[in-house]
Formats: sequence, C-alpha cells, structure tokens
Amino acid sequence: MSKPPQLEQFSASHDATQDRLLLRIRSSDDAEYRFWITRRYLALLWPVLMKMADEFSARKATDPATRSTLAELAHGEALNKADFGSAYRDGSIYPLGEEPVLLGRVTVKPLQGTTQTLTLLPQEGQGINLDLDERLVHVLARLLQQSAVAADWGLNLEVSPGAGAAPVPLHAGGPRLLH
Repeated sequence: MSKPPQLEQFSASHDATQDRLLLRIRSSDDAEYRFWITRRYLALLWPVLMKMADEFSARKATDPATRSTLAELAHGEALNKADFGSAYRDGSIYPLGEEPVLLGRVTVKPLQGTTQTLTLLPQEGQGINLDLDERLVHVLARLLQQSAVAADWGLNLEVSPGAGAAPVPLHAGGPRLLH
C-alpha cells in the first residue's frame, strides 16, 4: 500500500495586476494546486490560522500566558527550520486546473493526532484539504504575512495565538517559499 501524498512546498507571492496573492502548493506526487487569495479572504483566513496555532499550544498548557509563550517558541522554531530560500519547483499535474482558483471559504477540522485539517475552498467547486502540523501552520502564516506586506494591503497580521504573541519582523520582497 502506498503512502498518501505529502505537502512538499508552498509559495506565496503578490500579483500586482490582480491585486491578489497567488498561493501555490506542491505535493510529493508532483501535483500543484494554485489559489488566488484576496485581501478580504486573507482577513478571514488569518484568525483561523491563529486559532489553529492556539489549538496546538492548548495541548501543551492551559494557562493563557504559557500558551502564548509556547506559541511564540513554536513559531520561531518553525521559521528557523523552514527553507525560505530555495526556488519553488513547479508541479506537473494540476488537479484543479492550471488557472488559480479564487478562494472564498475556509474550514478547519479539529486537532486529531498531530495535525489539523485546513480546507481552502472557492465559493463553489473543489478546493483542497491541507493536513497541517504545528510547524506548517506557522510557516504558512509567515508566507501569507510576508506576501500581504509586499502587497501593501495594510492588514494587521500579527502572529498572536493565545494571549498575544509578538509579531515577527517582516521583509518585503519576492515570492516566499517553503520546502
């Protein structure tokens, strides 16, 4: 029995013509999923990501201050281990098509084992289920945060799971990548 495909790489970049973020996700079976994220959608998605981060911390501590500290530590550790410098490698299979899908809805399945399932969906049609561990939640948040800064959208995307983790300084620039 073969192992299900795993997430291998994320890329998020701002498209000035569309004034949207392009989120690309590649899996180990070389499938690539492309999504447009609007400013409105990111404002909807951000609190969901922070709640996911908080759920991971809640497993380790019940005290809000301790949870916040643990979330900050997890965020820093995830970013230190992530590879933001390598070039994104395009997939060769496009299950949802080569054109990006405009996202409109988001859901989360609660923590089961070491992952939570983030479902990114358009208003109608197929989306994607992402099984994210604590590290991937923080890395995805960072990619989106940096891309929003590059877009100059003026959103207050502070990394604040729990009782208010301090935001990590950002540097605007090109596409942000993760391996």
